Formats: sequence, C-alpha cells, structure tokens
Amino acid sequence: MPGFAVDPDGDVEMTVPQPIFELIRAPELRSWEHVALIEWYRESERYVEKVRHRCGVTNETFESVVTTVKSSVWPKTLRNMATYVLKKLPSAVVDADIMEAVQARCRTLKNEFVPDVTSLFRQQLKIDLSIDDCDARIFRYYEDFNGIVEDNGLQGLIGTGNESDAGYKSRLKARCRLLVDGLWPPVLKAQITRLIDLEKRDCKSDDVALFDLILEHAKVQQRFHRMS
Repeated sequence: MPGFAVDPDGDVEMTVPQPIFELIRAPELRSWEHVALIEWYRESERYVEKVRHRCGVTNETFESVVTTVKSSVWPKTLRNMATYVLKKLPSAVVDADIMEAVQARCRTLKNEFVPDVTSLFRQQLKIDLSIDDCDARIFRYYEDFNGIVEDNGLQGLIGTGNESDAGYKSRLKARCRLLVDGLWPPVLKAQITRLIDLEKRDCKSDDVALFDLILEHAKVQQRFHRMS
C-alpha cells in the first residue's frame, strides 16, 4: 500500500511539508588584501554555520555538502598564494594550509604598522545611548569594540586568545582600559573607573567581568534617570 495520497487527477499529494532551503553559496576568495581577507573569513564562518544547520535538519553528511576552502579560492589567487605565501605547488595545498595563512594574516597588523590604538578607538568606538535597552546597548558596545579589533588586525595587541599565550595578561589589561575609556555618559565612566581602581580590581584584566560591571551600573543609572 503506497505511503502517499493521490488526488482525482492521479497526482501525488504531499502529506508532509517538504523543507525548502536557500542555495547556500560559499564565499569566494579573490584577493590577498587585508580587508578582503577579514571579510572573507567572516563570511566563511557564516557559510559553515549555515551548512551545519542544514545538515542537522536534512541528515545530509556535512562533508558531502560543504564547499572546500581550496575550491572557494579563485585559481589565479590560489596559484600566487601557493607559490609566494605557502611555498608549495598548488596541487599540494590543502584547506588547512589556506585557513592557517588567512587566519595569521587577519590577526596581524596591516604592513606591520602599529597604529595609535587609543586615538583609533576614540574615533571609532561610540556607545549608542539611543538604544534604550541596557543589555542590548552594552552588548552592541562590545560587539563594535571586537569589530574594530578584527577589522584592524589588532588581535595580537588587544585580542583575547588563549590564556596560555605570551602576553595574554597585558593584552587583557590594554583591552579593558580601552573599553572603559570609551564609556559614555561621563558619570558611568567615572563610576566604573572608581570601582575598578578601588574595589573591582579584577575588572582591570577581565573583560567579561568588566562587561557585567558596566551593565549593572548602566541599568542603575538608567533607572535613576527615568525616576528623576
């Protein structure tokens, strides 16, 4: 007995809605430019997440669906990358080689030039007071901060990384200092500065604890502002 229904015209009636998936295209790597690599790396991570989600629904094998990293690189770019960056024949290059080289370049300074980080963040990092939801506002603030770090290849100076990495503590201290420096309004910045100087000293080198501290006092000041 068939496991499906047939209408009067003899056409099969689908009793269970069939999932419809958008065509998921892998991002193409066409340039070795610093900005282009950062954007490609972000898009590549999103692509992999989408494919994994699809496979979780359809039970397809991830490896049979995902586009390889190597096939996402334009042939001309691949040839030059293999020759001058990886020092290999194109045929010997594997996905891991490409990703390792891209990650290394994304996490280093363009042209090895160390910018004035303090001025950079003062110009580009702004806390958006138009966001009425304190949780969303502080989340966006950190999101914007991390975006500036990634866009400028500053992971080696103020990135998080692994706690066992050399200079980890120094990076976190610099990171937290910049996060406090960009706070607004001034009353919030002054309050957080006093707290980490006198009481919450762990927040000088722990950006997660600092996040909680900023959020807590942003909410207190928001409530006070509404009551006044």
